[in-house]
Amino acid sequence: MDYSHTVTPDGKLIVDEFKRVASGGLLTMWIFRLNLIIDHMLIKTSILLFYNYVTAAHRSYYWIVRGMLGLVIVSSLAMAFVSIFICNPPQISWDGEVFYREFFGEFPTQCMNPSTLWLIQAAYNLATDGVVWILPIPFFLNLRSMPVRRRVELVAIFSIGIVAIAASAVRLSITMRWLSGFEESGLQWGNLLIWSQVEQHSGIIAASIPFLRPIMRKIVKRVRVRSPSPGPKLIPNLSPQDQPIPPRAPIIPSPAPTSGSDDAFRPPSTPLSPIKPEMQTFHTV
Repeated sequence: MDYSHTVTPDGKLIVDEFKRVASGGLLTMWIFRLNLIIDHMLIKTSILLFYNYVTAAHRSYYWIVRGMLGLVIVSSLAMAFVSIFICNPPQISWDGEVFYREFFGEFPTQCMNPSTLWLIQAAYNLATDGVVWILPIPFFLNLRSMPVRRRVELVAIFSIGIVAIAASAVRLSITMRWLSGFEESGLQWGNLLIWSQVEQHSGIIAASIPFLRPIMRKIVKRVRVRSPSPGPKLIPNLSPQDQPIPPRAPIIPSPAPTSGSDDAFRPPSTPLSPIKPEMQTFHTV
């Protein structure tokens, strides 16, 4: 939030302008926090529903995924409810007058401390991201009916979720710095927005990669079918125009007699006597 134009050249604060800017920033923060909670719930729910389909034949993993799915939905809805009604009524959350009075020690009694919610939400995302992305790895490694190479490929694909876990850890660190003071809050606000988006987008990309594999396989197959062979282009014609290239020596030997031989038939060297054909007589009645 930019408060530079809320101060006169001689250093005096323009109170009304300050309240207006603060109100817009607080409303943006309130919407952003609620949107962040809902987005994370939808991303993790879609991933866990995919796990639920894959592990349907394995009862223990199936119930683990179901339990994790219920935990994510219930906890996310609870945090969204607290985020909406963190103040009673909710519009106090972005009231510029209330925010201005906090500088003089007048804190609203109708509001909870939002710092606690920010920290709980960031730590919760880091913990659930780790569980969601590590959960399918033991399942794929125990699939005895699948070739080892295929299992390793699946584990490598889902290991890309480590990027989302790292983004959650960075965002938790930035959130702690952002809540450390008023000046640090202004400096880290942009970083908090950026890493919150990185956390969400990396989760979406990592969850979409398993579904992109069949599409990429079809695209590569079509490109291979349509592209001509590069052999004629890689071997240039270095012979002069008036001298044709001599034919290559045949790989299969020619049946023509070589030097010092004749055309006489030579029986194979074998101790067995040749078979003589015999005519059979058919008698009719």
